[in-house]
Amino acid sequence: MLASHLNSAFPDLHPSLLLGMIFSVVLLRYLVFAGGALLILMAFRSQISHHRLQAQPISMRQLAHEAGFSMLSFIIFGLVGFAVHRANEALGFIQLYRSIDGTLGWLWFALSIPLALLVHDFYFYWMHRFIHLPGVYGLVHSVHHKSTNPTPLAAFSFHPLEAVLEVLGFVVMMSVVPMHPVAFLIVSTVMIVMNVTGHLGYELFPASWQHHPVMKFANTSTSHNQHHRTYRYNYGLYTLIWDRLFGTLHPKYERTFKAASRPKSARSKPSIPLKHPEI
Repeated sequence: MLASHLNSAFPDLHPSLLLGMIFSVVLLRYLVFAGGALLILMAFRSQISHHRLQAQPISMRQLAHEAGFSMLSFIIFGLVGFAVHRANEALGFIQLYRSIDGTLGWLWFALSIPLALLVHDFYFYWMHRFIHLPGVYGLVHSVHHKSTNPTPLAAFSFHPLEAVLEVLGFVVMMSVVPMHPVAFLIVSTVMIVMNVTGHLGYELFPASWQHHPVMKFANTSTSHNQHHRTYRYNYGLYTLIWDRLFGTLHPKYERTFKAASRPKSARSKPSIPLKHPEI
């Protein structure tokens, strides 16, 4: 019964509706997750100030830059999504399927989610290193790094060329991993949650994760904030697996994460001189 409801929830769409649908859905999710996170941080900034990663204040100009380029990215996402849809009609390279109860079944439905995340994370890691190459960085990625102390609004603040590379990661993922649309929805939700988390500017994950056999590989706000400060290290999106494997994890990551994630009662003094406690 559940499978039939899931299968009927994704009828064929007329191509002319696809561009607007992609833009609207991505914009709505951005407002909910990124906008919501920003409002929560502002509301509780005094209670979580001891978890703040940088003392540098956030200006309205920075917020406008992040939101403006994010809007541009959403337009690019819609255009690329429309082009991919038309190309897939002719070539059939996207492996989305409708019936969960079919050949692949529920076991594959469950396994496809972590597998897709791993494939996307691997793509993102190497794409991210590519756009940090001399020449490419100044042309493409410097727009995102205008925010040296990012906020959640920076999650999709990309140059148009980088926005194309970002959305192509999902094309690669869906070409490699057969997925049901619900599995894709879950993966895309994890993506935006982890993307926003990386740009919080506050470390809200517990210090115990550093020694957990699994969670020590999860990406954190500390990791991506270090990347924005130094323009190097910490290239992963969901995990630190590839950074640990290929030697690109910031040498002070673990020490910084430990300091930022400690509860307020465990600190003898703030780890960061917060002259600007506002977000």
